[in-house]
Amino acid sequence: MNSKQLVNHNDLPRYGLGLVFLWFGADKFLIHEFYVSWFSATQRVTALLPSQDLSLSIYAIGIFEIVIAVFLFAGIKIRLASILVIGWLVIILATAQYPSSFPQDIGLVGIASMLALTNATRKNEHVDRFLKYSRIAKYSISAVLILWAIDHGVNYGRHIGWMQLANPIIRELGANELTVLIISVTVVELVLAVMISVDKTSTKYLIAVTVFFVFARLMLGPPANNHQTIGLAITTAWLAFVAFSKRKV
Repeated sequence: MNSKQLVNHNDLPRYGLGLVFLWFGADKFLIHEFYVSWFSATQRVTALLPSQDLSLSIYAIGIFEIVIAVFLFAGIKIRLASILVIGWLVIILATAQYPSSFPQDIGLVGIASMLALTNATRKNEHVDRFLKYSRIAKYSISAVLILWAIDHGVNYGRHIGWMQLANPIIRELGANELTVLIISVTVVELVLAVMISVDKTSTKYLIAVTVFFVFARLMLGPPANNHQTIGLAITTAWLAFVAFSKRKV
């Protein structure tokens, strides 16, 4: 398979990023009271809101995020949309912080940076440039895995609580079994982060990371408004496809 045949598949990272922003934007309407409660309790967030009316500000943010998602899905002004995404995520990283934003938004910043640098859609053929900058997404996703692994050790009790809330099976585990589970997840994150960073054609490792992100979303119980894992999983699946396709050239 040559590089030109990868063009249509290169839409996946922006679709993944678009899905995250669509979900976040929709949540501002669907679980509006959650955001009202969270924003009102977080002074560093309320200081940056566009209006003194907290509810109105949340709706405005939701509309902004949905508009960004529409641009990403439609393939319109990808570079501009990606730059807006990067700026918005930097603000979120500085305000929402841990655990709602950090470190998973770092992965989204990497994906958006790749899109901004390539400006690639299915209407053009800058595939070589796209493949060149794909390492930005790969390394940023690797950074997320490493930081998650560190976080599992530093905030052990918090993660146990998330897992027990998310999964009734985990609630039945004893203290020793929970410790083994956390250690196992941490080791997997570190191993996968290293493997996808050092192996240029790590198809099987990238597939493993994709599976892990799906597992993390379903089983590890991140906060209610944490949807970034979906975008990371879709982009990692794309990276796996690219690595597989390059091997077949």
